[in-house]
Amino acid sequence: MTDNQIDMLKDDADKPKDTGETLGQWLKAGRESRQITIASVAEQLNLRPSIVKDLEADNYDNIASATYVKGYVKNYARILGLEMAKVDAYLAESFPVVSAPTMQSFSRKTTRQARDGRLMLVTYLIIFVLLALLVLWWVQKSAMVADIDLSKPSVEETAELSTLAASSEPMSAQDPQAGTGIEMPRDQFASEQFAPEKTMPDQAASEQATAEQVQNLSSEPISTPESGAAQATNSISQADETLNVADDAELALSLSGDCWIKVTDADGKVLVNGLKLAGKEMNVFGQTPFKVILGAPQSLTMRLNGENIDLAKYPSGRVARLTVGSAANL
Repeated sequence: MTDNQIDMLKDDADKPKDTGETLGQWLKAGRESRQITIASVAEQLNLRPSIVKDLEADNYDNIASATYVKGYVKNYARILGLEMAKVDAYLAESFPVVSAPTMQSFSRKTTRQARDGRLMLVTYLIIFVLLALLVLWWVQKSAMVADIDLSKPSVEETAELSTLAASSEPMSAQDPQAGTGIEMPRDQFASEQFAPEKTMPDQAASEQATAEQVQNLSSEPISTPESGAAQATNSISQADETLNVADDAELALSLSGDCWIKVTDADGKVLVNGLKLAGKEMNVFGQTPFKVILGAPQSLTMRLNGENIDLAKYPSGRVARLTVGSAANL
């Protein structure tokens, strides 16, 4: 006999004989033959008596699954001391093995995880694009700021400064004679204008003068009314200028970089106006307080009468407007 035939004979021997007896009836007969009550079996199996009755009645509707049924039946058979091979044969007949279908994932959790994975991928892609755009914007802004010369005033500030320059007339455009503040009396000018010239010594006296006297007279300048008035005016102007310089304040500027500067004194006189290059040093004089406009306040140092003026409080790259002459700026 072949091996297959031997296996078939064993299977036939293990199969319960076709007597019409079911698994439940077989268990019930074994219990009654041993005179064991349903309550006793239920207590040993830790089950309700109703489940034991359902097993003996072949009613498996109230049991969760076939796995539980097989476990209950095998434990029931062990309590009764029945043959386990026959129990397996009854179970195989009552619960035939069905070939497992191809595994396919239809779980809601799996579907949700796949959907969430796609959403996260899209989210990461959007965040990456936003970061790239932010970096591009920052690079372009830095390039634009680097191209701007912050030491020069903007278009709006240039227009404002032009308006201020047009409204304040420079002192050089005024009447120079009025700038001295001295007016010569009309009578004095007339007397000097039409005063008779000094007469030279007559010929008789000149003949009697020695040669040395003639030489001394010839070396002395001849005074005229015009020269006398000019000398008087020059001396008065020099005295007035000396007095003004003594009363004026000194504003010293030392540039470490290019800067647009405008300085106006208290009398409205424009002392400095324009772009000054790095390395330049200037000393201007005028009446305090000075009104100063700086295109780049961090590119220069300023002293008023030898005392430093604090320019660190003005932001770099912005036009600074300050009034110099008060204790707050020293």
